[in-house]
Parts: sequence; C-alpha cells; structure tokens
Amino acid sequence: MKIIKKIAVLISWPRELDMFSTFIENTVDDVVIVVDDFDYDEGERFEKGKSIIELLDGKTEYVLLSEILGKVKYRVLFSTGGQTFQKKVTFRTYFKYIYAVSIGSFIEHFELSKFFLQTIGHPLTGGGKYAEKFGKYPIERAIGNKVIKYPKGLDINKATYPEDQWKNVFDIYLCHSNIDQNLINNKFPSAQCVKIGYPRYDNMPSVSNAKNIIYNEIKSIDAEKPLLLWIPTMIKIRGELIDNIRIWIPIFEKILDKYNILIRVHPKMLVMDTKIASYLEGLGFLVDVKKGRNLGVLYQASDLVLADYGGSVLSAVYMKKKLILLNSSSKKYLRWRKERMYVDDDVRNDVDSFSIYDDMTFIEQVDRNIQDNSSSKRNRLREKYFGEDCNYEDLRDMFHKLAK
Repeated sequence: MKIIKKIAVLISWPRELDMFSTFIENTVDDVVIVVDDFDYDEGERFEKGKSIIELLDGKTEYVLLSEILGKVKYRVLFSTGGQTFQKKVTFRTYFKYIYAVSIGSFIEHFELSKFFLQTIGHPLTGGGKYAEKFGKYPIERAIGNKVIKYPKGLDINKATYPEDQWKNVFDIYLCHSNIDQNLINNKFPSAQCVKIGYPRYDNMPSVSNAKNIIYNEIKSIDAEKPLLLWIPTMIKIRGELIDNIRIWIPIFEKILDKYNILIRVHPKMLVMDTKIASYLEGLGFLVDVKKGRNLGVLYQASDLVLADYGGSVLSAVYMKKKLILLNSSSKKYLRWRKERMYVDDDVRNDVDSFSIYDDMTFIEQVDRNIQDNSSSKRNRLREKYFGEDCNYEDLRDMFHKLAK
C-alpha cells in the first residue's frame, strides 16, 4: 500500500472541524482532511458526511474516506477515536450478542450491573437488550502509519477512560491536562502522552470583536443587554432528551426582559428533535444552530455561561468565563453520571450550581455574576484543571519529524 508522507486529519463529525481548526493552524502545514463519508444506521449520525462536505467545499481541500481506504496510508494520522468504524460480524461478536440479550439482559433487568461496576469496574451487561450482532472496528490503522489520538474534551468518564480499544489503535495520545494524561498512563503505562491544552479555544478574538461577530449574525440580539450563553448538554436517557432544557424554560423566561439568552442546541439534538429550535425561538430565546460554529467565539462573546454537564463546563473554565451550573432533576440521569465519575462533575465543587427549586436564588446569582468583574477565581480554576499553556512550536517540530 502506498504511504503518503503527509499529515492527515480524520473528520468524523462536523463539530470536529472546529476542534481541529486552531490546532492545525498552529502546528501543521499542508494537512490532508479525510472526510468520513460512510453510511451509518444510527439516526443521530444521519448525513453527517454530507454536512462536513458542505462546510469544506470551496474552502479547504479534502479527500473522501471511501475513496482512499485500502489504497493509501498517511505517514501521520490524527483522529478523535471511536467515531469512524467498519462493521463486521464474527464468531466473537455473535457470541457476545447472544450473551448480552440473555445473561446481560438479566443483569440489566435486576440492576445487578451497579454491583459489578462497583466491585470489578465493569457492568457485565454486554449492551443488554440493545446489543448488536456486529462488532465495530476502528479504521485508523487502515489509513494511518503513525496514529495520534486527538482529545475531544475534558468531560471524560474517569471510570472507563481511556477506552480499552485505543491501546492497539494509537501511538501517541494528546491530552488537555494532567487529568486525562494520568488516566491514560494509569491504564496504559507505556503510552506516550503530550499535553496540548484546549487548542480550539486559543487565539480567540477580543471580547468586543467576538460580540460583533455574533451580533452581526443574530440580528435579534439587543446590544444593550448582557448576553447569557445557555449551552445544555445532550441527555442520553430514553424519554428525557430535552428535559434539561424544558425544566429551565419557566425560570429563564423571568429574566428575558433583562438579558439576551442565547441557547446553543446540541447538534445531535437538532437531528433527533427537528422542532426544538423553532419552539425555543417562539418563546423568545435566541437560538444558534449554525453548522461549523467556532464555539470559542460564542463563549468569548458571552457575559455569562449557563451550563449543566459535559464539555461546555470545562470549555467555560478554560475560557475563564463567568459560569453558573444547572443541576438536573432526573434521578436516573444523575445516577448514570455518578457511576461514570465525569471530570466536569468535579467543577461543581468550585462553581455555584442550582436546581429548578432555587429559582429566586439562581436569578440573584445571575445578577451578581454579571456585576462581578473580578477574574482571580476564574484564573485559579483554569490553572487547577488545565495547568500551563502548551508550546505550539515544540508540537510543530515533533509532528513534522514524524511525517518525514
């Protein structure tokens, strides 16, 4: 197979263009974008390849995964991991399926998975009743000679991170901070790790310039009011898809006369609930649904970030933004998160968080945060979770040596 002496980046989701953009600008030249144009059955991945191509056409050169697979390999390949795969039915995957829908379902039904998770670190359900007959096999090794793991965010599951399958896929692991690096080295002692911070949020425009960008795009913003960025995560519980949005609407409506509230709806949610954006706009909220949005600009333009769980929490910390956390009212969701020990939950020890029953206290805290211009606490929080800034010149030299 032909080896191309270039650095390639595998893009599996439209939002990864934003993740990689600043990193590519700072560290690599003449990079090849490989677009995952495979068809997947999962509804939330519908037409994702088409969306990536629409964002790239006329702006950046790219190749399609379907056209280069089995023909060429790149000397260095960056990938976020776990997004692009080939499906194969083997004896092992079929045996696992039989186990999952029988013994695994039994364990799941009687909630024995909690016991196993606490005692041996694995639920032993095999996917339970939702298991599939085929296996999903990472594709990175098929298109990259030296494969480098690019981090998607610090909102990681401390109970299982890094994924077991990565051990045989990646040669180097890029990390946001000591937190994810320690988790990787504890699980894979010989793994080579390099800290890079949060490149997607580096080299941002000034606050005033970021506001101009957002205000010019979203014409209905009242420039005289402070901008609150509401950035809810995706609830991965059946039947509770938009609960973390729905329960806060009555409270947020009480401050719409005083503040602009701009909600960035999760891209997957827009696919799974096509009416959510128009519904929120009808209530008076500003809604950002732009594909390929540079989230750093969105954070930079905000006067206060309202987040619940997930990557947005750590993103706001890295950006040193004023932050208030919103607590879920779903016991099932909170239990699910507690079992997985997410890093972003730790931030609740350092930042004010509220439930829907604290509505008046929450509103008072919003007002106080807007008026507070002290940055010392936010600086300390950034240092606690991310440490010192990385040296992009050193990274550039390392990656180009690998590509030679």
